[in-house]
Amino acid sequence: MRLHFILTKKLWHLVLAVLIGICVGAALDETLHTVRNRNSQARERDGNELFQRRLRCKSEADDYARKSSESNSALVVERVEYSPIRRSCIASFTRITSGKRAELWSYETIDILTSETLYSEDCVENDPNDKRFCGNGRDMVLRKGREDTLDATLPKE
Repeated sequence: MRLHFILTKKLWHLVLAVLIGICVGAALDETLHTVRNRNSQARERDGNELFQRRLRCKSEADDYARKSSESNSALVVERVEYSPIRRSCIASFTRITSGKRAELWSYETIDILTSETLYSEDCVENDPNDKRFCGNGRDMVLRKGREDTLDATLPKE
């Protein structure tokens, strides 16, 4: 009888320990899910906010290009981003200006909200005798400079 009582008591201790372990495990699991849900909701909220800012920046860039274009000059939006670093809209543009002898291509990166030019270089499209001729990859170097300037205003991922 005494042996039966000792085994029953140990069995109850074991059952109690298992139940406590299950409860602690369930509580930790629920806590983990709650934390993940909060982080997910925060990322979703941040994603929605970033989307709205980018949408606004796209609209601002289109307006800027429309206002900056003239009869002999067209400003084409290449890329638009919201820069949290500058808390502003940054866009890269290609400006094509037609002249009597040649077209001047300008590669620009502009902070749209402040109208600050962050990068601007140009080359002549169809005059190989001009030292600013766009040939031999010069236009690609200018495009890269424009895009690198825009990328520098964005956070590193």
